[in-house]
Amino acid sequence: MTASFAMNLPGLHRIRRSAGARVYEYWYAWRGGPQILSASAANEKALAREVGRLAPAALEAYREKTRKGSDSVTIYGLITRYLDAMAQNQKLADRTKKDRRAHLDTVRTELGNMEVKALESRKARPFLLGWRDKRAATPKTADALLGDLSAVLNWAKDKGEIASNPLQDFPRIYQVDRADVIWQPEHLDLLLKWADPEVAWAVRLAAETGLRKNDLLALPWTAVKDQAIVFQTSKSKKKRSVVIPLTASLREVLAEIPQRAVTILTSSDALPWKAPGNGLDSGVRRARMDALAHAQKVHGADAQTGLEGLRFHDLRGTAATRLVLAGVPIEEVAVILGWEPSRVHEIVRRYVSDEAMAMGLILRFSTGKSLLQPAAK
Repeated sequence: MTASFAMNLPGLHRIRRSAGARVYEYWYAWRGGPQILSASAANEKALAREVGRLAPAALEAYREKTRKGSDSVTIYGLITRYLDAMAQNQKLADRTKKDRRAHLDTVRTELGNMEVKALESRKARPFLLGWRDKRAATPKTADALLGDLSAVLNWAKDKGEIASNPLQDFPRIYQVDRADVIWQPEHLDLLLKWADPEVAWAVRLAAETGLRKNDLLALPWTAVKDQAIVFQTSKSKKKRSVVIPLTASLREVLAEIPQRAVTILTSSDALPWKAPGNGLDSGVRRARMDALAHAQKVHGADAQTGLEGLRFHDLRGTAATRLVLAGVPIEEVAVILGWEPSRVHEIVRRYVSDEAMAMGLILRFSTGKSLLQPAAK
């Protein structure tokens, strides 16, 4: 148990010095933290033996100190405190906790020595991005590592331990083209059959408006006007408003949702969901699992539901088709979603027939059947 052993303890601060005829080595759990090893000997070889003898006890002391979250100096200590808090978070799924812990163990091992105050430097963001980019060969994992570290830093920011998160909205290197992936009617019907009411309302609202999840969670009742939803999206940094026509089906969803908070969507306890919407994610996951369990009970262990691979974000494509079918021109749908018109054209080409589009336009311009009018009672 020598220097190589010490290097495998993230955050460990190790000091070597000599005085007179003796040499000394000291270990601290982190820079400025408690001492966990003190050794001295007449020469380097004897010192190595002494350190080896004391190292097991030092390791136990190190684990005890870091387990208690005493380290307020290094990223290792910050992540350790976050993991302790995460373990008590009932809103996170067990699988999410397991994956995040594995990712953060990697971060602690490789970046644990970095001091928290270094996050205040303007060089912190490029440094962390560079660390991530070394794993570019496995981009999905690389982004997941940085994403989970960003979750830690958001937590620390909320607790007042850091002023800002240098990884906020960091650019992803894992890209996947999902422009033509949408939830089709049979997918929605199946999920809604098994979803709790609050989850079902969120899914239906997403499929009608095309809003991103975080915008849905923040959407207030005051954004609902007579003829449209008018809302400043987070994606535009509140520099522009998106105007979503109140189609008959959108009015129908809104009419079913009870007004029990400032926001339209709430959890089962009637409180607004907090970003990033882990409670909503868990609800969707439960509905998927219940649907799958039923399918496998009826059709056998190899049965599937058709929901595999669909993401909540893919409901935006569903909204594109519904708006077009309601008679909204493709160019306007593109503006609503913040997409290029070509992307909407591709979804429409795949999922909407020419006849259905024509019927939508007729509906829009028929007297008394405008998409902006309330649904029939």
